[in-house]
Amino acid sequence: MSGAILVDQGGQSMDITRRSMLKGAAVLGAAAALPGPAAAQTTQKKELATAQGGDVARFDPHFSTSSNDIRVSFNLFDNLTSRHPDGKLYPGLATEWKLTDPTTWTFKLRSGVHFHNGDPFTSADAKFSIERTYDPAVKTMVATALSTIDRIETPDPHSLVVRTKKPDPLLPARLAFYGGQIVPKKYLEAVGNEAFNAKPVGTGPVRFASWVKDDKGVFDANPDYWGGRIDVDRWIMRPIPETAPRIAALLKGEVDIITQLPPDQEERVIGTPTTRVAGALYAGLYVLGVNSKAKPLDNPLVKQALSLAIDRDAIVKELWRGRGIVPNGPIARGDNYYDASLPPLPYSPAEARDRLKKAGYKGEPVYIETTVAYVSQDKAMSEAIAAMWKDIGVNVVIEVIEYSVRAQKSREKSFKGVWWSDPTSTLGDPDGMMWRLLGPGGPMDYWRDPKFDELGNAARFSVDAKFRGEAYKEMTRLMLEYLPWIPIIQPYEDYGLQKYVDWTPNPNQQFEIRRFNFKFKRG
Repeated sequence: MSGAILVDQGGQSMDITRRSMLKGAAVLGAAAALPGPAAAQTTQKKELATAQGGDVARFDPHFSTSSNDIRVSFNLFDNLTSRHPDGKLYPGLATEWKLTDPTTWTFKLRSGVHFHNGDPFTSADAKFSIERTYDPAVKTMVATALSTIDRIETPDPHSLVVRTKKPDPLLPARLAFYGGQIVPKKYLEAVGNEAFNAKPVGTGPVRFASWVKDDKGVFDANPDYWGGRIDVDRWIMRPIPETAPRIAALLKGEVDIITQLPPDQEERVIGTPTTRVAGALYAGLYVLGVNSKAKPLDNPLVKQALSLAIDRDAIVKELWRGRGIVPNGPIARGDNYYDASLPPLPYSPAEARDRLKKAGYKGEPVYIETTVAYVSQDKAMSEAIAAMWKDIGVNVVIEVIEYSVRAQKSREKSFKGVWWSDPTSTLGDPDGMMWRLLGPGGPMDYWRDPKFDELGNAARFSVDAKFRGEAYKEMTRLMLEYLPWIPIIQPYEDYGLQKYVDWTPNPNQQFEIRRFNFKFKRG
């Protein structure tokens, strides 16, 4: 059987046993009985329950960029600006902003806003929050997000003047995502970082009530929220890593929204009278991060072989049921400077074996440190990719790690091989994805190249679109040669919902339950 060959619709050859393995991984958990009881399509409920693939590791928004954390932190905290699901930038804690000279942005801040502990929000909090992100003594996870800033001034409690090192037309957009969440200066300085993380205080639409690790987080509606009280009194977030129990909770009516709905389970959700599916093409990529300092991954030829050995078409078709696209580089489709002329990343086991030989690969272990549902299908994709790598002679070791362990490794930069990451394009621009993560000091800083660093730093400050385009083209070439991460798929992010939930997913994984984006249909 192992020698039998099939030819798929794209003309690529694929071993039958591996196709069977892919299908097996895709339906893992599908055999479990998932009852779907009858329920009304309107509700009188005053409590929202959601389930996601992992627990929160950090509530402090400046110490995490993971999707499981930001689904909570973007509701506890507000940013000065806000990017809605339509992709446009809207006012947040800043009501307006303008460029007053090439390197100066002036923000008018919202008055009458209070933190959850009653402290008033002022420009001092905004200044403290932004400066905290890139303070080397604090060692945040978002140190590169706002590093274009030179200094910040607070002329009065409701005015903020931000001066950048060079012209930065993307600054208002930067403030809408990672690093832009505003924390309370007085409270945080009084209690310290760890106590703040244990009992976070923001200005957002929900307030922290309680959290029991690996069980649930409880958040009460902020009755005085400047954006209007949300449509429920309480939000309960449950971590349910395994797919079958998470879907069962939805179909039994125990939760109202689930994240990371696998494509092979969508028909079941759609076919149940009380539930539906909502999704969007992810504004980013699922990639295997690579520790390019560890042997044998310090050799670019080895990494090129690993990339060439991955049958991404098979992964998209079999594991994702077509709910995704094969990337052509490190820039996501939909981003500025996405190059549609580049072909999808190639699949060539023969070429992969040849590059391993040229690299002098001697069977050193390559570790895949995977989670379960940190990103959708991560464990299944790990198993499929491991089989593909073994096909070309790589000594692959899969290690399944807990989400909290992954978060610690991410903070400490201590991954020993490859691991799953989901780089989000926070700006609709390569500066908000590849450079934010791979630049010096970034969360995925396991590789340095002088030319890449020179171009990335120049492009982020340039207002010359042609120059930026050429810079990102060369940075793409360097990334495809040295592969500091290995792109796998640009997926659709799909959610399961009760039909009485009126909610629109954000392509950048920002999970918000504010009045503009969430309500229950009430009978």
